[in-house]
Amino acid sequence: MAYTQVSEACSARITSSNLVLGILNFFKWLFNVMNDYKLYSDCLNFPLDKPCKYQKDENMICGKCPHYSSVSKKDSSITKILIIKLGAMGDVLRTTFILEGIKEKYRNVQIDWLVDKRNSEVLHGNPYINNIAVNDSKVFDFLTSHKYDFAVNLDLSPESLSFTALSLADNKIGYTLDDKRNIKTSNAFAAEWLLTSAYDDLKKANTKTYQHWMAKISEIKDVPYEIIVPVSKKAQEKASDFKSGINFSKGKVIGINPGAGKRWKMKKWNVEKYVELIKILSAKGHTVLLLGGKDDEEEIKEILSHKIPGVFSTGTDNSVQEFFAMIDLCDIIVCGDTMAMHAGLGLKKNIVAIFGPTSSHEIELYSRGEKITAEGCNCCYRPECLHDVSCMDKIKVETVLKAVEKYI
Repeated sequence: MAYTQVSEACSARITSSNLVLGILNFFKWLFNVMNDYKLYSDCLNFPLDKPCKYQKDENMICGKCPHYSSVSKKDSSITKILIIKLGAMGDVLRTTFILEGIKEKYRNVQIDWLVDKRNSEVLHGNPYINNIAVNDSKVFDFLTSHKYDFAVNLDLSPESLSFTALSLADNKIGYTLDDKRNIKTSNAFAAEWLLTSAYDDLKKANTKTYQHWMAKISEIKDVPYEIIVPVSKKAQEKASDFKSGINFSKGKVIGINPGAGKRWKMKKWNVEKYVELIKILSAKGHTVLLLGGKDDEEEIKEILSHKIPGVFSTGTDNSVQEFFAMIDLCDIIVCGDTMAMHAGLGLKKNIVAIFGPTSSHEIELYSRGEKITAEGCNCCYRPECLHDVSCMDKIKVETVLKAVEKYI
């Protein structure tokens, strides 16, 4: 029995010794692994969820890799700014006015813009924008691999707020979200505009332009920087070919955008009144170009059915920049609160803008136009009118004609 007990005791000591040795060897191995296999997850080459291309192709390990590039690495001479404005297309276009102010303030600046893909064409060719990022399946890769000094978000959509919160920016201007879903504002103007956006009474009471508010929120000078409308050479050539194919009268070229898309039916002025207005303009020797897209085909076809002399459709299948080029053929634009209005303003056309349920005060016309609103219109921002006679129906042809004739 004594021999057996001694033998068992020795085995226990050996087993215990092996266990300790095994633990020591494990920690030694772990130390070596941790020392050899460092992970620099802030490297721009690291895609976060899988090995990087240099690990795959060259068996590189962080700490020994010559390709390491930190997301925080900064050229101190350049201020990097991300603008987050996804949509709608007309809003994206009119927000381009801030670019000149940003460039003036920061001088040596790189400006990137995150936008919905369907709205990106209004930014292509903009001389102030270095890179256009689109809200698609790769948007999170973009946001987690680019570092900025400032992220500027002037939009209150859930997507825009979330993207701003996720963006790698030292400073966030405008709006973002905290971890409790509270909207965080960067200054007093952003806070005031947030309230204006949330309460109809404040929206109706506002008398300042969109440009005023966005300039103040963006912390640039509150001066009337212009909307920037890009028109490609190809688009200009198409418009030139269109112009050469029709017989322009000796009068003014008046562009009319009779639609307003599908969302805002109440932004449309009555098509019969447009017909009456166009007949008068035609009789006075002016050329009328009908402007619009697929959503405006019904109104354009109705006007064309009256076979009024000197009236031509510019087509409803133009690209966005071709649409801009057609607007650029005109001297005067008559329209509702639409993208055609913003584009016309950016192209420095005289504008006669007819307002229904949206705020005319928010529109900056740059002293190149006139706003027409119905008496008693309460700026309801409703897609459908609650009254028997809508505010748009109250606007008379004579009123619009008188405004147009100021620029003829």
